Amino acid sequence: MKTALSPGRESLLWKLVCVTLWAGEELVAGLLIERYSALQVVWVRFAAQLVLMGLLWGRREPMQLVRTARPWLQVSRAAMMVAMPICWLLAMQRNMAPDTLMAVFWSSPILLLLCAHVLGGERAPATLWIAAAAACAGANLFFHHERLPTATMVALALGMTLSFVLFVVATRALRHERLRANLFYTAAGVVVLMLPLLPGRWVWPDAMGLAGMVSVGVLGFGALYALERMAAAAPVSLTAPATGLQLLPSIGAAWLAGQHAWSWSSTLGAVVVVAVAMALWWLDPAVRQRPALAPAPGGAAD
Repeated sequence: MKTALSPGRESLLWKLVCVTLWAGEELVAGLLIERYSALQVVWVRFAAQLVLMGLLWGRREPMQLVRTARPWLQVSRAAMMVAMPICWLLAMQRNMAPDTLMAVFWSSPILLLLCAHVLGGERAPATLWIAAAAACAGANLFFHHERLPTATMVALALGMTLSFVLFVVATRALRHERLRANLFYTAAGVVVLMLPLLPGRWVWPDAMGLAGMVSVGVLGFGALYALERMAAAAPVSLTAPATGLQLLPSIGAAWLAGQHAWSWSSTLGAVVVVAVAMALWWLDPAVRQRPALAPAPGGAAD
């Protein structure tokens, strides 16, 4: 996509699209898991993505969906998308307070910078580390800690967080693969890896339930498409501190539904999260000049 924006700002815009669609996906999925297993909802979501991709691209160029030079990384990345809901489900089964789980999860900006450095060779400047720390602090203002979690709960929450972070870093590593192949292997990997977990949890959905799961699939497909574009446009360190933007539509929808009590701390958290994103936009010309964060040529192709 040709654009007059800098790679960092283009990546930040794709990040905004991604977190908005991801928040919508989680909102609908949250309604569905009141009636269906979370694993079933996730499985149907990715099965719907496979069907959608088949309709969009499978008839004309089916081999473009499966051709990849890095099959093991593709499968490993898909496994991260399986680990995320499993860690969440196990934490919930142990009665971990949702706010505490989310507070741990929103340490992801810091972990993303760390993993991008260790695994991706990105060397973020101090400004990005400060922005990520501020984003984590702002995100935690949305949540109220009711009780101390056990070590197992914390480990599961960190497992969920690390799965997400590794998925994003792997997406950056796969930026030279075709975008549609990346999306295909993510969906196909989840469908295959999660299938053995479904017996005993499957409940045949009615028309409304199936429509909801398919809508989760469409929103999720859009979110992952935007994530691919974000990771292809620039190093993930540039946008890591803006990950907390997802909280704004998510918490806003929960507040409108009466599931979140808005407070002054929530307002302050929203201000901090937005301020961090605006600072990233403003600082981009200076930050992206660093060689370690210069975007590589190429990127995910259509």
